[in-house]
Amino acid sequence: MRILYVLHRYHTNMISTMKGWKENGNEVCVISQYKGKVEDHKYVVPHVMGYSKAFNVFFKLYVNVIKKNDPFAKDINLRYGIPPMKGIKKIIKEFNPDVIVLRERSLYTMFCYHFCKKNGYRTILYNLSPVFAEPGYYKYDLAHRLARKLTPEYRISPTRQIGIDMEGKVRDGKSFFAPFIVEPRVAPEERSYYKDGNINVFEIGKYQERKNHFLMVNVIKRLSEKYPQIKLTIAGELSDKFHQEYYDRLEKYIKEQGLEDRIILFKNLPKAEVERIYQETDLFVLTSTGEPASITVIEPMAFSVPTISGTDNGTADYIACGETGEVFMDCDEDDLYAKMDGILSEKDNIPKMGAKAYKHVCDNFQFRNYLDTIEEILADMEKKN
Repeated sequence: MRILYVLHRYHTNMISTMKGWKENGNEVCVISQYKGKVEDHKYVVPHVMGYSKAFNVFFKLYVNVIKKNDPFAKDINLRYGIPPMKGIKKIIKEFNPDVIVLRERSLYTMFCYHFCKKNGYRTILYNLSPVFAEPGYYKYDLAHRLARKLTPEYRISPTRQIGIDMEGKVRDGKSFFAPFIVEPRVAPEERSYYKDGNINVFEIGKYQERKNHFLMVNVIKRLSEKYPQIKLTIAGELSDKFHQEYYDRLEKYIKEQGLEDRIILFKNLPKAEVERIYQETDLFVLTSTGEPASITVIEPMAFSVPTISGTDNGTADYIACGETGEVFMDCDEDDLYAKMDGILSEKDNIPKMGAKAYKHVCDNFQFRNYLDTIEEILADMEKKN
């Protein structure tokens, strides 16, 4: 089978998926809008197509003049970017895919979907909106109905729900859960914990407010009174002046709290270095709020590391609470402290939970789990035809 993805960028969370397709004898092609700060092209080299000339002119004016003080101004391209359709049409025709996956309900997707539909290509939408949500979560006003009409009917998402409570939630139309996938990396019997006698905690997140790094620093300071051997490593993206401003404030705050010997900050680490840190990590924590879906919930599990996440995360329910990690109330410093303390209180908890985390990844977050969903959708499409 030939499968083509049209993505805003070739995110590292797609690497295992691409590897899975290719190792199972399929051909894969990726079209991306732009190149991210950190990408790995080992399995697929994306066609970075950018935007139409007219949109590029508007984008520069919008970001550099109209919204020059807005840290999220550049994100306008994700929703309103217009594709260079001539080049994209050429790639699609030459590759001749059996199925096309289009990312997000955006103008970029709408233009591409119009061409795909007109030429009979099977298409699936991919975004991070939950498959199950409370009644009223999804809007059906004129604008949202129009967006649905102009994008593929079938949708996949790595987000089953937001949070961990399924009670009262209903499925969104023809939406299917296709989990993030990661390769099992280090089995529990192949690794050790508490390197150099320390409790090594790891956190990943861009240097911006919603990632809640300051909250994590506060919790580490409190925990250090009970666990003087605790250490924290933070790895984050720093790619613009707003990230730099946040980073500088965080670095200053760490020094003010007298934690510079306990907390280390990294910027723009390549994937290989992140994986090296996972191998020396005892506990991974994701503190961010407003997280549509983060693959970093399961990445450390692949290294036999238990994970903690906040409730406002589309992959929080990837964690089996009390077995592979814990979930704390969104932005609640006291609850995060309690959840971390509960795990750290018994030295055997981390290796036991790490072993269960590794098995959890092997059983539920492999390419076959993703492929089952794609095949289910394609079979349903065949029934309609």
